[in-house]
Amino acid sequence: MNGWQQLNDRFDLLTRREQILILISGWVALLFVGFVVVIEPTMKDVTSVKRQLVSAANELVSSDNQIAVINRKLNSDPNNDVDKKIERLEQQTDSLNEQLTDRVASLVTPIQMSGLMEEVLRRTTRLKLVSLESQAPVQLINGDDEGYYIHPVQLTLRGRYFDVVNYLEQLEALPVKYYWRSFSYQVDKYPWADITLNVYTLGESKDFIGG
Repeated sequence: MNGWQQLNDRFDLLTRREQILILISGWVALLFVGFVVVIEPTMKDVTSVKRQLVSAANELVSSDNQIAVINRKLNSDPNNDVDKKIERLEQQTDSLNEQLTDRVASLVTPIQMSGLMEEVLRRTTRLKLVSLESQAPVQLINGDDEGYYIHPVQLTLRGRYFDVVNYLEQLEALPVKYYWRSFSYQVDKYPWADITLNVYTLGESKDFIGG
């Protein structure tokens, strides 16, 4: 009698309830083995695949965002900010040029400058003109575009304090405009003093002022 027959005979000797319990236990054992051998590895594989799909989806979203950013950069003008800045600077330059043009238009011309100083001086007999020099013009802004030039005039006078004050007041009252650069008052022998005035105007030409 082989081993299987012995097991079968012993099974027949068991009660009906014991036989059912043994059958149920056998099926449970078979199911457990099947779960461990087949189902559990398959579930792990499915979980791993799901994780890979989620990771791939995240990478795809990230790639789409990067592509969108790159497309925006490609579609925008890289020189746009620079062009706007240049436009603002050009507008400021035009505005400053207009202001400078208006200011220069109200100034005495370089050709008139020396004669104007002498004309005012002739109104008083108490001041002596020692010298009147037209100095070399200086370019207002260096560059290829010559633009405007500063035309200085230096006057050296001799007289008394109140005569000098009167002369300066007459200069200030002139209807035309000019600029003061410097003023020097040196007492020689009281009440006489030597006075040096440096004034200037602006002009488009670098030619010397006559006089």
